[in-house]
Amino acid sequence: MNPYIELVRPNICLLSVFGLIVGLLLVEIPLNLWILPVLSIFLISASGNIINDYFDFGIDKINKPERPLPSGRVSKKMALIFYLKLAFLGLFISFFVSLNFFFLALLNSFLVFTYSLKFKKTLGGNFVDSWLACSVFIAPVLIFGGLAELASSSVTILALISFFGNYGREILKDVEDIKGDKLKKARTLPIVFGKNKATIFGKLFIFIGSVFLFVPYFLGVFGLIYLVLAILCFSLCIYILTIKDVKVAQKMIKVVMFIVIFSFLISLVLG
Repeated sequence: MNPYIELVRPNICLLSVFGLIVGLLLVEIPLNLWILPVLSIFLISASGNIINDYFDFGIDKINKPERPLPSGRVSKKMALIFYLKLAFLGLFISFFVSLNFFFLALLNSFLVFTYSLKFKKTLGGNFVDSWLACSVFIAPVLIFGGLAELASSSVTILALISFFGNYGREILKDVEDIKGDKLKKARTLPIVFGKNKATIFGKLFIFIGSVFLFVPYFLGVFGLIYLVLAILCFSLCIYILTIKDVKVAQKMIKVVMFIVIFSFLISLVLG
């Protein structure tokens, strides 16, 4: 894979875009207004992945030496330039969506940078990352509305599902990366409280997120098709809770997150 594409992590960007599209469908934003928010979310997500790798250079040399920066396939200077271009373009496009959408994009861009620079390897880092993951669902509400509309929108429950699932997965990733994080004197959950307690805590959040999967059906947001898919995702989550290898578990959670997004989309399209 081209190292610059690898830096962008298209799969993570597409997950953000699919989450946005779910929100666009639920809020019933006209199709002709989709292109700008989709481009903006993709570019800001891509820039966040790049700056994350930029500041993780030292840790990735230990935990993930095959990544573009620690492997030397991309220089830190070029990665920083690439980040600035994508971040600026994403914010520039967001301004033409709506003022509230722009403010959310600006907030998230700031959080991505500060998270990567300072907060990622702290106890609060997973919270910030999970907010970034779930905010794509609420972004469409801000195209024509504000906080009042957000409080009553059905996208909020979808954002909660995303938040809990992502939070659990990030904790398991920290457990997986504990060796490199210790050398860099990080203060992640497994370092502060131990691997076993952190693993239990991460899996607890995954379980909570899996239970919330059923809420959209009982609230009437989605129909029977969604219920069947939700049962499948719930069953996969329960299976993941039994996996002792955190590396395997967190990778499976990423797969389940794609299935959940797919479930949202299928349920909206097919009713």
